[in-house]
Amino acid sequence: MGNSRAYAVFTTTDADEAYARAWRLVGLLERVDAEVYVDVEVRTVEEARRVARLLPGADVDRVEIERDPETGEYVYCTLDLDTAGDDEIRAELPLFLSAEVPAPTVGPELVRAVGDGITDVWWRGRWPDDPDADQRGFDKYDGVQLVLHGDRAQIDDWTPHHTVFVHVDKWGDLPRARKLAALVGGEVLGDVQIGW
Repeated sequence: MGNSRAYAVFTTTDADEAYARAWRLVGLLERVDAEVYVDVEVRTVEEARRVARLLPGADVDRVEIERDPETGEYVYCTLDLDTAGDDEIRAELPLFLSAEVPAPTVGPELVRAVGDGITDVWWRGRWPDDPDADQRGFDKYDGVQLVLHGDRAQIDDWTPHHTVFVHVDKWGDLPRARKLAALVGGEVLGDVQIGW
């Protein structure tokens, strides 16, 4: 049990460059899960429509939690982006769209479709074993994460820059993270973080 450990290995204000570095890291994985998790904060009707086309069937939720004033219970967002009018969408903004989609469908067009909201993309997989360094891959922990407008693996506050993370085993394999970062022209930035 436990979470992966995530290391930031690249940061930039250029979203396309952040995606390109993340994609290079994904190419280093020995195995990549068939589906990628994507979570996008949309702030305009146009963004909501663009992202919904790229994430068909995405779960839609409000960024700000809404509770029933009488019971205090969570009120689910029932908005259907396929049938909702612009005014209905506008009334619920900002929104989070979340989906697991086939890995090959998450390309640079996603980066271009999102706006200034936080976006989180997870490519889970397995790093190759490296017997010379006594490192082995872990299906449960390994992978690459791209956070647009954020600098935490457990997304929280908005930032003007974008961050690429490598995820490694629950013990935080710093030498592997350094090696992976160097392979894409990056370096380990800051302390280890709790991952997925």
